[in-house]
Amino acid sequence: MTRPPEQRTSRYRIRLVASFVAVMALFAGAWTWSLYGPLTRAIVDQQEEYLVGIGRAAALAVARTDEPLEDEVERLAEGTELRFTIVDSAGVVLADSDEDARALENHADRPEIRAALGGRVGADVRRSDTQGVDRMYVAVPLVTGGERIAVRVSTSLAHIDDVAGRTRRTGLILLGFALTVAIIAVWRLSYAAAGPVERLAAAAHAMAEGDLSSPIPVEGDSLAPLSSALARLAGQMRERISALEAEEHTLRLVLDSLSDAVVLLEDERVVFSNRALASMFRMPPTGTRGKTIHSLGLPAPVESAIIARLGSEEPASAEIGPDPYRRSHRLLTVPLGTTEGVRRTLVVIADVTDRMRLDAMRRDFVANASHELKTPTAGILLLAESADQAARDGDSAQALAFLSQIQAEAARLKRLVGDLLDLSRLETLPAADAVTDVRRAVELATAGHRRAAAAKGLALETDFSGVTGEDVAVHAESTDVAIALDNLLSNAITYTEHGSVTVAVRADDGQAQISVTDTGIGIPPADVERVFERFYRVDRARSRTSGGTGLGLSLVRNVAERSGGTVTIKSEPGAGTTVTLQLPRAI
Repeated sequence: MTRPPEQRTSRYRIRLVASFVAVMALFAGAWTWSLYGPLTRAIVDQQEEYLVGIGRAAALAVARTDEPLEDEVERLAEGTELRFTIVDSAGVVLADSDEDARALENHADRPEIRAALGGRVGADVRRSDTQGVDRMYVAVPLVTGGERIAVRVSTSLAHIDDVAGRTRRTGLILLGFALTVAIIAVWRLSYAAAGPVERLAAAAHAMAEGDLSSPIPVEGDSLAPLSSALARLAGQMRERISALEAEEHTLRLVLDSLSDAVVLLEDERVVFSNRALASMFRMPPTGTRGKTIHSLGLPAPVESAIIARLGSEEPASAEIGPDPYRRSHRLLTVPLGTTEGVRRTLVVIADVTDRMRLDAMRRDFVANASHELKTPTAGILLLAESADQAARDGDSAQALAFLSQIQAEAARLKRLVGDLLDLSRLETLPAADAVTDVRRAVELATAGHRRAAAAKGLALETDFSGVTGEDVAVHAESTDVAIALDNLLSNAITYTEHGSVTVAVRADDGQAQISVTDTGIGIPPADVERVFERFYRVDRARSRTSGGTGLGLSLVRNVAERSGGTVTIKSEPGAGTTVTLQLPRAI
């Protein structure tokens, strides 16, 4: 668990202060030990040297005086806490400043006396037998009257301890003062030393948490390279994160622009999906992240196919459908490996309903076209055989009749091939700058059909009253408009027994409308929606008799779609039909 920056930096300061405190504690311990060890020993040694000096001075004074020794030692001890004792070579106490010499026992066995009588300075620390207190004794040798005697000086250890205690108190006071000053200095130094580190640590923590906008403190001295490096690192991270965000945004835009649904799964849980998934399966536009594949609401066949392929080690694809809504899908699953125990899978779902429908239409078209081509071809062959047989039999009239029928079937075959070629042409892209004069196209089309209309006794009329005094041009190729008008007029004349066929032109600011109205037999309501399908005939027997191919209105629809327009039909059985072709107007 990541600690907050304040906690980390305070701990760093505590460790820094603790290091200083440890050094100061070591120093204080050494100082205290010196006060209670070497210092006490030094005071004792100093006191011993002091007593040696006093003893030698006292020996000189004793050697030069003519006064009694009792008086001399009392004079020497007057005003001091010292005790003076003079002992002869036999260990007999000759004089003592604190006690009656006659009452004192022989001192020959005293260490310091033995040393002094031996010609050396002697010293000893022990409890006094007469006074019952601990004392320091120092004895110096003195030769007087040809006899060696010992002059001893002693002082109470309490006095030495008092001197040592005062010295230790002074040392401890100085130590306390020094520690106080040191602690204040350490705190200030730790703040000065840890402050920049804490600020840089806080900035680094903010960077680690993703906050790259916080400024990097500029520190001097030894931390200046670190501060500069963090600033450069923050800048580089901002640039890289911006680049990654831009790439992610671009990638999301690309994925969202796809018509195929893209889903990234971790085990069975969604971590990413593009917009096509929601539109394809009517889901909310957001909220798929984190859901399981079972809770997305996918069609059961699609869901089952995804689940079945999650454990696959190889990419797999399958076509699924149609479902109850007559939709078909193509499913592609690509395993992306395992990361930290999580299996990642990319799923791509394509809606192939239109493609499947087009494939079905293509198969139907090929089958219908083959059938339509086969029928007149077979008829021509049969009629040719019959004509040949009639000619062999000498029946010229019958042979001529067969030849006439062959001519009709050949004309029908020609029309069918022409319609197929027109249909193929209309499935290509039109010229971007194509413009057609509608009035001229209507006049040419009606002129080409006047003989057929007159042959049936029909009136073929044009109505330009809706565009009087203005030119009407549309964004379409002239051949396309001619094909559409030719088929509309041909159908109208074919299925009208009496009355008239009228071509009317209307226009507004954006669209031009060409309506072909007849007074023919009309179309049953059940067939109106299907008349634009290829090879669809309302009355197959009548169509074959009239020589129709079943592609006329399909060609009209292709002309409209190719030019960005529409075509509509209104019909009433026995009352006639109106087909309206609407094309974008060229202004």
